[in-house]
Amino acid sequence: MSLAVSFAANKPIVKSFWALGTDIKFKFYEQGFESALEKALKYLFWAESKMSVFNPKSEIAKLNKFGLYFPIKLSPDIYQLIEMAVEHSKMTDGYFDIAVKNLVDLWNNCRHKNQMPDKYQIEKILFSVGSENIRLLSNYRVRLKNATKIDLGGIAKGFIADKIKEIFYHHGINSAIVDLGGHILAIGKKGESLWKVGIQHPSKNRGEIIGIIEVSDTSVVTSASYERYYNIQGKKLSHIISPKTGYPVEDFISSVTVISSNSTFADAMSTALFAMGFKKAINYIQKTRLDAIVITTTREIYLTPNLKEKFICTDDSYRVISTNEVIVL
Repeated sequence: MSLAVSFAANKPIVKSFWALGTDIKFKFYEQGFESALEKALKYLFWAESKMSVFNPKSEIAKLNKFGLYFPIKLSPDIYQLIEMAVEHSKMTDGYFDIAVKNLVDLWNNCRHKNQMPDKYQIEKILFSVGSENIRLLSNYRVRLKNATKIDLGGIAKGFIADKIKEIFYHHGINSAIVDLGGHILAIGKKGESLWKVGIQHPSKNRGEIIGIIEVSDTSVVTSASYERYYNIQGKKLSHIISPKTGYPVEDFISSVTVISSNSTFADAMSTALFAMGFKKAINYIQKTRLDAIVITTTREIYLTPNLKEKFICTDDSYRVISTNEVIVL
């Protein structure tokens, strides 16, 4: 996910850190943020230590290793996140799914070997995919079925952003931007003005934007494959794998951006919409009325009606279309 933030006149106080496998930036536009930042960082690093699939001591690593054999007790927050992930999976008919680690591992191995998997490998692993393989039990316990392994990468940043927002509001922070490696959380306003968040151009260098969206008290989250992808036998494949087919998503969507006051929701929905492909994504957007921006490889930008007055396109070669004007069969 990649976004750029545009700021005018007054310069913020910027604090940068490395976490969640990416650069994290906090930008404050008022004094007295130190205590809030300290608590936010403490939570962020704690959450990372519990959620990471790369840390063998994390709760998720323990769940993936032993959850097939007996229930694993988790921290309340980690349990809550898995519970929310299962709910979002049901909301999206399984297009958002955390039970995909076996698929991710397969494609990573294929990338290292520079060899495409055969369909029998995919079919075998698909048996372990799906939120129905996650059993949520009492007392914050979780058990896995069918050799399932989970990966919270598609929703963790959103959940952490929501917790950071709670911390900031509790400490009276009313004007700040948090950039969790492209996941933008806008706290309050920039003085009397709305925040201007730049949407990354899908075919240009990082930091070059295709448009600007004006927001306040919200998150702006993009899923795309222009920065992360699999390169196997000379073929460039999206890093977003469809839980339905087991293969990287192949469609003419370049990126999907979701704007929501709930960061967890925005994170899950941007991934799900990208995985759905254009037709299903537009139908889902029309049905649910969420706020989204869908950019295609055919140089079109589809905006939900609520964003029409808030979005400024900066590339005249793209055509801006309302999602309400599209009939997808």
